[in-house]
Amino acid sequence: MKLRPLITAALIALTALPLVSSAQQNTPVRQVTQADLNTLPTELRTALLSGNAAAIEQAINTLAAGNATLAGTLAGQVARAASFVAQTNPAAAAAGARAAVAVANTPAVIQANPSAAAAAAAQATQVAALPSVVAAAPAVVAQIAQQATQVAQAPAVIAAAPALSGQIAATATRVVANRAVISAAPAIAEAVATSALQIASNQDVRMAAARTATLPTLAAAENVANQVLLVVQRSLPSSPPCGQSCA
Repeated sequence: MKLRPLITAALIALTALPLVSSAQQNTPVRQVTQADLNTLPTELRTALLSGNAAAIEQAINTLAAGNATLAGTLAGQVARAASFVAQTNPAAAAAGARAAVAVANTPAVIQANPSAAAAAAAQATQVAALPSVVAAAPAVVAQIAQQATQVAQAPAVIAAAPALSGQIAATATRVVANRAVISAAPAIAEAVATSALQIASNQDVRMAAARTATLPTLAAAENVANQVLLVVQRSLPSSPPCGQSCA
């Protein structure tokens, strides 16, 4: 039994869902510009424009020279610049967001500056949610969402930036609810949805959402996450009726 046709059919269940928009997150977003790209160090800007995630991550680590706080800051700058690059090169933007969130998701960065790690992860998921980026690299945006939710689940991040943890969960859920993403990476979509539900149920995250009037957004994300789980589970081949391997 082929998995992809089953997923395609099951995704019909998501078409009527009210996905979480950036406007619903009640989070002010500064418009990205050419300046966000130009302010990157030359070697980092060159790596981002190359669209090579490994080269981007290496450039961040080289410039940081072992300074985890600086690495987190650079990761956030790359993620912002990737938002601008997405206008002309969505595949390179996906690579930039992937590298940024990979750096943010390192224990050293999370420990040194959890707020910066959360900010970089939040910006990376916003890049991953862009339709042009999803179309260019659905499997990569799934990986971005997965790493971002791992950042958002870190106890240090929830303690320092619970509102951002909730925002990351909401945006990451929106990413993996996309048909192309579920088709490309169903297992990752399932993992992200599961993580998002765990984040949304955290008391500190819910209290932060209440303070920022984003509890409805969090509830909508939980609904979408449950639907993603349902779609993925329905798409999995069923076990043989004999209860064991059938000849």
